[in-house]
Amino acid sequence: MNTVRRNVKRARIAQLRKRLFLSGAVIAVLFIMLLTITGLKDVSATNNSENPVYKYYTSYEIQPGDTLTSIAQKYTVNSNVSIAEYIREVKKNNNLVTDKITSGNYIVISYYSDEYK
Repeated sequence: MNTVRRNVKRARIAQLRKRLFLSGAVIAVLFIMLLTITGLKDVSATNNSENPVYKYYTSYEIQPGDTLTSIAQKYTVNSNVSIAEYIREVKKNNNLVTDKITSGNYIVISYYSDEYK
């Protein structure tokens, strides 16, 4: 009789282990699916929520007190461009060797906008 009880008990334990394993596997799969779905939503949300930024060029009259840094600070507001990168680009586009600029002169600068013109 003891062997029958032991066999029944072993069968129940094996069945319980099987159920626990399957439950754990289902939970793991659901968790992975959840992570994948939320990861995709985060990527698509950032792509859709950010407006595209367009780059335009214009002629700019240098005002008294202007420096390349002050111009860069003013015109890089809506961009990912650093002040140093912007200054390098302005110097290159205008064939400037130094950072010295003179009021009354004109330079070509870029500016950024989320509006398509």
